[in-house]
Amino acid sequence: MDGNGMNRRGLIAGAGIAWAGTASGRVRLSSKKKGCCVLVRPNGLWKTRLQKLKPDWYYTWGAKEPEGSPAFAEFVPMQWGKWGCSAEKMNAIKKAGYKTLLGFNEPDQKSQANMSVEKAIELWPRLMDTGLRLGSPAGVHADGEWMTAFMQEVKRKGYRVDFITVHSYAGASSRYFMGMLEKIHKLYDRPLWVTEFAVADWNATAEKPNKFSPKKILGFMEDVLPAMEKRDYIERYAWFHTRSSHPKLGTSALFNDNGSLTELGKFYASV
Repeated sequence: MDGNGMNRRGLIAGAGIAWAGTASGRVRLSSKKKGCCVLVRPNGLWKTRLQKLKPDWYYTWGAKEPEGSPAFAEFVPMQWGKWGCSAEKMNAIKKAGYKTLLGFNEPDQKSQANMSVEKAIELWPRLMDTGLRLGSPAGVHADGEWMTAFMQEVKRKGYRVDFITVHSYAGASSRYFMGMLEKIHKLYDRPLWVTEFAVADWNATAEKPNKFSPKKILGFMEDVLPAMEKRDYIERYAWFHTRSSHPKLGTSALFNDNGSLTELGKFYASV
C-alpha cells in the first residue's frame, strides 16, 4: 500500500489490461487512451517528442493539423478561444475529416481564453455545427463556478456537449485525483477526457525546492494510468509536460532539458 492507501499491484491486476515486468517496473503493452499535448514550433522538437512518447492521439491547442503530423497518432483540433471562431473556420474543420473537436481552453482564466459564460454559449452552436464529437470547454476547475454555469446553460438551451474535458494540477494523491474524476463524471453524466494533468507544487520557487520528488510522481503515475484505463467513462488522457527546470512543475517533466526522457517519461512512453 502506498501513502494514499492504494495498492498499485491490485489496481493494475484489476484493470483487465496486459502488463509486463521490467527492471524498472511494470510496463503496459498497449493503450488506446494515452495522448500528448505539444506546442508546435519551427525547431521540430514536437515531432521528436511524439516519436518518443508514442501517443495514440495528440493536440496542439490549435485547430489546424501541423505539417509532418505522424501517422501513428490521431490529431484532435481545438477551438482555443473566441478569436477566429467563425462559421468559415468551423466549416473548414468539418471538411478536414477530423472526428473530434475540443472546446475553449481555460475560459475561466484571464491568461488563457478568458471568456464569459455568455460569450461561450453564444459561440457554442458554431462548434456544434461541425457535426464532430464535441468536448466541453476545459475549465481550470471542471467542477467550478464557470463550468457548472456553462453546463446549466447547455442543458437549458438543449445544446450538445459529448464529453467533459478536465485539467488537474493538484498534488500526488492518486486517491484524490481518481475521486475528483468520478465526482465530475457524476456531476455532468458524461465521459471524460483528461486533456492536461500533472503534479504541481504551486509554492515551489527557485529558492524553495519542489516538495514532490520525481519518484513520488512516478508512483502517482503508476497508480492513476491503470486506474484510468480501467474506467470506461475516462476515454482519453494527456500528461502535461514543461521543462524539467520549472520550479513548480519540473519534477513532473517527461523530458530532461537535453531532450532525453526522464524516468517518468520512460514510464509514460511504455504505456
